[in-house]
Amino acid sequence: MSRSRLIRVGIVIPAFQASSTIRSTLDAVADQTLPPISVVVVVDGPDPDLEKVIVEHRLDCEVMVLPENTGAPCTPRNVGAASMRARPDIEAIWFLDHDDIPAPDFLAIMDETLGSHPEAMFACSSFRNWNEASPREVGEIQSADRTVSTQLELDWYLANTGDVLPSFSVFRIAALDLLERNGGLFRPELRSNQDYDVFIRLFHLAEARRVDWCGGDYRIHASSISADRARSWSCRVQADLMLADWFASRSLGGIARGFRRRSRSAGRRAARERWHAGTRVLAAKELLRRAVVGPDFKAVAVLARLICGLERPSIRGDG
Repeated sequence: MSRSRLIRVGIVIPAFQASSTIRSTLDAVADQTLPPISVVVVVDGPDPDLEKVIVEHRLDCEVMVLPENTGAPCTPRNVGAASMRARPDIEAIWFLDHDDIPAPDFLAIMDETLGSHPEAMFACSSFRNWNEASPREVGEIQSADRTVSTQLELDWYLANTGDVLPSFSVFRIAALDLLERNGGLFRPELRSNQDYDVFIRLFHLAEARRVDWCGGDYRIHASSISADRARSWSCRVQADLMLADWFASRSLGGIARGFRRRSRSAGRRAARERWHAGTRVLAAKELLRRAVVGPDFKAVAVLARLICGLERPSIRGDG
């Protein structure tokens, strides 16, 4: 489909203790077949070594340094987004994490997708997980001359929450404006699961498109926030309760009740993760508390299965 012009995209990269990883991410941005209009790296707390790597890179980046570490990428993303949204020449933002490696055609594919669907507020691609302890499979991500996208439904996302990430997504400025009016952008009170909260609100409010094409490599490493699975699932409890209140405020009681059920499921999952991590007394107390306070009788069943050795550690799934 021919178009008169391309969508002007700015990139926001939140960075923390990333001097050993950000160079490959910046290389991938510099190698995009469709260059961005602007790149801003928001350093989460002073880090002279990291700042030096960014400034000396061949990619011309703006560097913003927050006065202290905020503990999560949400505030750096929000600060970078505010800078981009203040510019009249930026029409969309790509939130790229400091350690992920996008494919060379990623931005071109996202431009094609949004250009083909002017009513869509958001576009994303699939990606592949890369454990940094293993060699990266270089050269297997193929270019694509033409892509087919599908509309991203909220129910699909709830069943596949790990399949959409900011690093492989582009938001129109209008989408961020819509989120700002409906609960805010990335919520600082959520140490993890900020993406989950943003995506659910956005997918409820606006059209989103997904391309089943590998947009790059998502780096998995032991120091990531999501590596502490018990903490991540505990934060999911908070996110689900916040979403329940958000939907309830819009008189969508059925959806709100669904997120309250999801919060209970996430709480059971957090206790499972603690049990498998070795903190069994704490996990048992949490499950018993949920059984009494909820009341969540499924928590008792989970505890019984854990004690009997019928539960095994798993990567994904609800409780």
